[in-house]
Amino acid sequence: MAESDLIVKTFVLRRVFPVCAVLIVLYIFKKNSKRINGVVSAYILNRAVPSLNNATKSQKQKLFSELGDQQRTLGRDLKILEIGAGSGANFEFYPPNSTVTCLDPNQYFQGYLEENSEKHGLNVNFLKGYAEKMDAVENDTFDAVTCTLVLCSVRDVKKSLDEVRRVLKPGGKFYFLEHVAAEKSTVTKFFQRCLNPVWRRILGGCQIIKETGKDVESAGFTRTRITPFSGNFPFVFVVRPLCMGIATK
Repeated sequence: MAESDLIVKTFVLRRVFPVCAVLIVLYIFKKNSKRINGVVSAYILNRAVPSLNNATKSQKQKLFSELGDQQRTLGRDLKILEIGAGSGANFEFYPPNSTVTCLDPNQYFQGYLEENSEKHGLNVNFLKGYAEKMDAVENDTFDAVTCTLVLCSVRDVKKSLDEVRRVLKPGGKFYFLEHVAAEKSTVTKFFQRCLNPVWRRILGGCQIIKETGKDVESAGFTRTRITPFSGNFPFVFVVRPLCMGIATK
């Protein structure tokens, strides 16, 4: 092999090939970024479920205990819609044999939902979609709608709550638990305002300055009960102000 050919070959192997390889990897990632992001997000959230539940477990137990009361009053198994179901963090709090329709924009949660539903004796259906536009769901369908730590990320809370009322049966109940804006003139509120733009961009639209409790109160439910509390989120004080409640159609 001529010396000039050897130089060219060495240049290609050491310079051109690595650059081409990187470009190919970036192209593949770009073409599949949504799928990769969905798969990774589903895996991470499923692994984080125990920690997330521990932070608000006692409050969730109290809130969702009323699902059992509702089931006994109706005398049958419940039809529940969970908005932003993720991998099924709330399944352990639902009455066994309930039929749960899980609404989430990430289709890669479906496998985890089916796996976790078997552990808790639930019948699960998956519905890909968003809270603001549940066109696939008919009016007056569900006995209960549940939602935990999700309304912070929806684009339009009012539209989401309108949809909740629409799909609930008359007398049906909306169970919710959300982190909210702190009281005015507090240190926490100051930091929430400062951090919200960055927080929103990094965490997929999640906002820490929403007043979700007030939004529910003005959403047109016949009766609303809301309880504020402080969550046990270590090192993340800006999301410790929370509220939970039940709104009846």
